[in-house]
Amino acid sequence: MPRFRRRRDSSRSARPRASTGFDRSSLSRDTVKPFELVKNFTSVALVVIFAGTILLSMIITHRARTVLLQKSEDYAKLLANNLNHQVFHKFVLPTALQFGRIQLSNELQYERMDRVVRSTLHGFNVDTVSLYDTHNVISYSFDESLVGKKGAGGLEYDQALKGRSTSRLYQSGSFLSILMGAPEKSRLKTFAPLYAEKPMEKVSGRLLGVAEITQDLSEDYRTIFWFQLLIVVTSAGIMGLLFLTLRFYVQRGEAILWQRAEERLKLEEQLSRAERLASLGEMAAGVSHEIRNPLGIIRSTAELLKKRSKDQDPAATRLLDVIIEESTRLNGIVTDFLNFARPSAPRTTSIRIQDVLGKTLSFLSPRLSEKGHKVRVNEHGPLPALEADENQLYQCFLNIFINAVQAMDEPGTITVDLFRDGDVLEISVTDTGAGVDEAILNKVFDPFFTTKERGTGLGLCLVRNIVEAHSGRVWVENAPVGGARVRMRLPAEDTL
Repeated sequence: MPRFRRRRDSSRSARPRASTGFDRSSLSRDTVKPFELVKNFTSVALVVIFAGTILLSMIITHRARTVLLQKSEDYAKLLANNLNHQVFHKFVLPTALQFGRIQLSNELQYERMDRVVRSTLHGFNVDTVSLYDTHNVISYSFDESLVGKKGAGGLEYDQALKGRSTSRLYQSGSFLSILMGAPEKSRLKTFAPLYAEKPMEKVSGRLLGVAEITQDLSEDYRTIFWFQLLIVVTSAGIMGLLFLTLRFYVQRGEAILWQRAEERLKLEEQLSRAERLASLGEMAAGVSHEIRNPLGIIRSTAELLKKRSKDQDPAATRLLDVIIEESTRLNGIVTDFLNFARPSAPRTTSIRIQDVLGKTLSFLSPRLSEKGHKVRVNEHGPLPALEADENQLYQCFLNIFINAVQAMDEPGTITVDLFRDGDVLEISVTDTGAGVDEAILNKVFDPFFTTKERGTGLGLCLVRNIVEAHSGRVWVENAPVGGARVRMRLPAEDTL
């Protein structure tokens, strides 16, 4: 039986052994390569689609701004033509007849001009109107502070004097806001020539001056900007949702693939382990059979010689006792090998777990008394019956108790807790030894693993085989207050 020494000695006494634990890194990358390609393709495709969406939104908004600018220019030209007609018929002709000449410095003429211009443009989207004479001087403006200003027309004024209407967009704000298409202010200034109209003729008369019409397009540009932002945000939301959905299904598929790969590798490991153990078991069974017969002869011969020698030669008697003791120990090792190599199916009957424990403790009582150990059995509530092989469970508990005794260097206590959990009987055996090193907790049930210098390492392996043959489960853990704890769960029947 394997004996758990103190943690400070386990690393020294444990024999090297290849680990049989499953490692995800052992999976080939080719196993999940298709999903990696899908994830990469999904990420790249969504980035490309999102970039294309941004580019498309920029093209759409650029086209919208171009159309807005063109429509605004046409709108300003129509306003200029209408203003030209109204000013000529309602201001120029009446004023010339009344005063003889046009002179806007005259307060009456200026007020008449203001009434004509404002009534003509009332209800239209016009921010400012200024009228220039042929000498590039502002004669009239909504902004009276500009009246009389010289040379304010610029190139657009010169083009209007030549009979061509021109427009220019003025934007203000930070560089970033202008770059993104959301300036604080956007004004379109249109310069159009003013002519003296000739009735019944298509050709206009002489040039009277230039009209500057300013339209505030800030709100329109902001609307276009928010429309562009809405396109980008909506596209980003849709792309993000699509990405998360695809990523979820890809990760789910990858997880399923990993799980299946793990199960496949575990089955391959179990198959390989079973094949190795089968070969080893056949060899162990053959060797054990050949050893058992001469070993029995050696033991029986030593017992016979001891009876014959009686007390005549104390030294010979001691040697014979050693031979008998070692023969018994070797016979137990051979029995363990045979039980491991050729496990028998359980012959189940309805039994009480208390009876099996009583039989085990009765057999170990002399050894427990010799070591100074105590055993406490705690029954938590009514216990169910078990449909199990009494002899196999006896062997199972015998190995567990012997292991607990060997784990305690000083007199200690072995505590057995029994309780029912639904349709399962749980048995917990706790010693007061040093416990098990965390590094080897997952190896204690491996065949031939031992931390003792003497031992086969088959004790807990046989325990696991017996428990699993009864459709149960067994594991080892460290108790919160120290010591090792073996816990097993067995299917239960009705309460006794």
